[in-house]
Amino acid sequence: MKTSSKIAIWLASISAVCGLFIYTLAPDKTTPALVLLAITVLNTLLLGVSERKSLLRALKTRSAVHGTNSLVIVIISLGILVFINLIAFRNNQQFDFTESGFYTLSPQTKKVIESLPREVRLTAFFQIDSPEKKLFQDRMQSILESSEKINLSFIDPDKNPAITKQYGITTYGTIVLESGKKETQVRDPSEGNLIHGILKVTKDEQKVIRFLEGHGEKRVDNFENQGFSTVKGALEKDGFKVEKSLLLQSGEIPSDTELLVIAGPEKPILPEEQKLIQGYLDEGGSVLLLLDPQSKSGMENFLKQWGIESPDSFVIDPMSKLFGGDYAAPVVSQYISHEITREFALPTIFPLLRTVTALKNTDADATEFLLTGANSWGETNLDVLKEGKSQFNEKSDIKGPVSVAVISTREVPVEGTKKDEKNNKPDSTADLKNTKKAHLTVIGDSDFADNQYFNFSGNGDLFLNVASFLAEEENLISIRPKERKNSPLSLTSDQGILILMLGLLTPSLVIFLGVRTWWRRRRL
Repeated sequence: MKTSSKIAIWLASISAVCGLFIYTLAPDKTTPALVLLAITVLNTLLLGVSERKSLLRALKTRSAVHGTNSLVIVIISLGILVFINLIAFRNNQQFDFTESGFYTLSPQTKKVIESLPREVRLTAFFQIDSPEKKLFQDRMQSILESSEKINLSFIDPDKNPAITKQYGITTYGTIVLESGKKETQVRDPSEGNLIHGILKVTKDEQKVIRFLEGHGEKRVDNFENQGFSTVKGALEKDGFKVEKSLLLQSGEIPSDTELLVIAGPEKPILPEEQKLIQGYLDEGGSVLLLLDPQSKSGMENFLKQWGIESPDSFVIDPMSKLFGGDYAAPVVSQYISHEITREFALPTIFPLLRTVTALKNTDADATEFLLTGANSWGETNLDVLKEGKSQFNEKSDIKGPVSVAVISTREVPVEGTKKDEKNNKPDSTADLKNTKKAHLTVIGDSDFADNQYFNFSGNGDLFLNVASFLAEEENLISIRPKERKNSPLSLTSDQGILILMLGLLTPSLVIFLGVRTWWRRRRL
């Protein structure tokens, strides 16, 4: 080999290594990498010209022919892989194999994303190479593919301190959401928190849900097991404003009340208060009454006027014991077709439950939408129940399936003001009468939504779906996103030693067999 050829080989090798090193460490420095690439190509061409006779002789050898065949096979294989990659790129499809479906959007998220009224801009403050950024990108991929109204950009707080200070960012991983004139920040970018932020910046009106107090109801400021603080937090995440209402003190239900919730009253609701509630319904309001067994609400006659009856009883379901529960704590998985329960398949667990049925021949449209199992019944003899010897009695008990939730709807006239089309001003000479739907919903238990049971199976989703329907937020009726489960792998000491041995023996065996095969062929 000529001296010039040796020099060309060394120059081509050194320039190729240096160019690859520069491109790896500083991909933005393209000019030095291109110069080194040019030096590598020129020296390779020089080597080919100066050693062309030797190369031609080498190509005619048997090993060269085999090498050429191998090269052709490698090129064909690479071509197939490139073709498959192009098909996958043009038909983007993700598969989520996580236990809890962490990378699969919940039905509620899809509904919210697909019905966005305007564009939402997300600015994520992550360090460039942080693993948290990669995790957030993977999580956002499905959201970005579901809507063209969501735009995502990243900013490194270390490299852009001015923008970071402008937004008031103090921690890595903060997401700023902007839509129109509204802005909010999310510091824990889980799917639920992101949807909460999106609802917050896209909702022009924050509807008010009020919880009645003064009769022993569940309180939204109570953080114990029997409280409703979890309900309050979930409603606020869905974009509602939650307040308390004491009718004896205020003497009215404010006109901005979108939904009045009466969660498990233990004492009678006075006639004066019932008149206020009736007046609120007559104006097109919505009421959700959670009525526990043996409660003394005094609302029996009021409910009958709306086509609802709730006899004092306990629902008994022997099948509940198969799920590890109590026979007096039925699991409800049978839902009547309704907007509230459409595509709702999660079972709901009720610690204690009473029957709630719809009456016929009333001017209200009452619909039963929750039923217990076929083997259940409504026990009316509460003394027998206390002794733990409850058995179905055809004469006095209510045969299953038993209805435990009813929604009653009535169209009520709403007076409005007709506008003068020419001046676009109110016309005082004419009244315009429209109708609006008033809703009264009764569920035979309040404990299913308290802090202790809210996160059980479909309990929380059922309550929120009912509240969303009554508050006329149908796009929120669905299954909410669940948080990612922490599922650590627990091993005993023996299992750990076994895995360690397998981890050492397997590669050692492969190396041993390879060396043995090489040694045998070397001696041939």
